[in-house]
Amino acid sequence: MNEVAEATTTCNYRQYVEELQRTGSTLIPAGVVFSDQEITRLEELQAQIPEETVTHGDAGDKHAIYVRRIMVDRAGELPSTVNRPCSDGIIDILSGGQRPECLAALFQSQDPFHIRRCQMNRMIAGSFVGVHLDAASNPDYEYSIIVQLGRDFTGGAFVVYADNGEQSSYMASYGSVLVTTCKYRHEVSKVLSGERNSLVYFYSRHAGVNRRSQ
Repeated sequence: MNEVAEATTTCNYRQYVEELQRTGSTLIPAGVVFSDQEITRLEELQAQIPEETVTHGDAGDKHAIYVRRIMVDRAGELPSTVNRPCSDGIIDILSGGQRPECLAALFQSQDPFHIRRCQMNRMIAGSFVGVHLDAASNPDYEYSIIVQLGRDFTGGAFVVYADNGEQSSYMASYGSVLVTTCKYRHEVSKVLSGERNSLVYFYSRHAGVNRRSQ
């Protein structure tokens, strides 16, 4: 048994690996990737980070989404952690435990992957994220991971558009983790009620400067 296959078995991720390979996305229920204690600690740490109002999103959206920045990844620069020390605590949780081995299983690769960008996105009723491609922010992004920290909200489905025309829609619940390839266009539908709070981070094999031209 090779290292990737062994990690898949150890992490009990086999069904999610198959779905990720087949559709480009997989929704992992609460309690598999992060413990309840880790989810609680992520909530506590992110709440201490200053929040910004973003009115122009990656898809050209012109409505408010509220962002807490943990790691930034600007064109021509190395990724950097901001809003320390709370952000350091968040990154430690995201990278801790068996997660490196489990990521190797999920991504079916023994190559090291690096977190390049990480932030909290808070969406209120009426907020949405239009169709976009994560590679527009960095051509080296390979996977994004979305940890759902919102408890009571309706709407806000994560919709993925595969190159073959297939469409997949995911409704995340508190503590669940959505893993999706950055190769497919996607959107977040309009939040109808409550607040959708998501911790979003992006993985890449490339650890150097952001190679986006602008």
